[in-house]
Amino acid sequence: MRITLMLCGPHASRLWSPLYHRVDAARDVARQTRTTVLVSGDIYNGRAVRHFAERLRVADVPTIEAFDPGGRTLTDAQAAIRAIRDRRDLEAVREILVVTDDWHAGRALTMLRGEATKIVANRPLAFVDASTSVGPRPPSEVLEGERRGILDYLAGKPYRPFGVPYGKPSHPNEANRNE
Repeated sequence: MRITLMLCGPHASRLWSPLYHRVDAARDVARQTRTTVLVSGDIYNGRAVRHFAERLRVADVPTIEAFDPGGRTLTDAQAAIRAIRDRRDLEAVREILVVTDDWHAGRALTMLRGEATKIVANRPLAFVDASTSVGPRPPSEVLEGERRGILDYLAGKPYRPFGVPYGKPSHPNEANRNE
């Protein structure tokens, strides 16, 4: 069994201003592959997960929500893997089609694969890059931060911010002030 996993993306600004290219790409992948979409990743205390899940449901796409208040790609990956581990309707999942921005895919896939070996070590999961190239392109420092994030994760180093966050508040607590 396979599912589609969509990681909520950056917003048009540091305030609540959702962009829809990732969720629309996830919708298209899910329709083409006849899969359920697992929506994970949120810096807005679950608001983005609920918002994008509702957009998918309106489009008649089966949807599951996974949320962790950490507000980082790592905690988003952990929330998704825990949902796959804990939900009985996902016990047979072996392949995950991952929808994110292409510039974010390397770090997201690295963390998903790494966290899967920790959270569901006895269960083989294949993560397939189904990222989209539609959507805004981040500045070069964000791309450098993505590369550094992969190296830090693989080296077991803790998260360290690199420049101003792209399309989100600096910290999960700031998200509450923008509603």
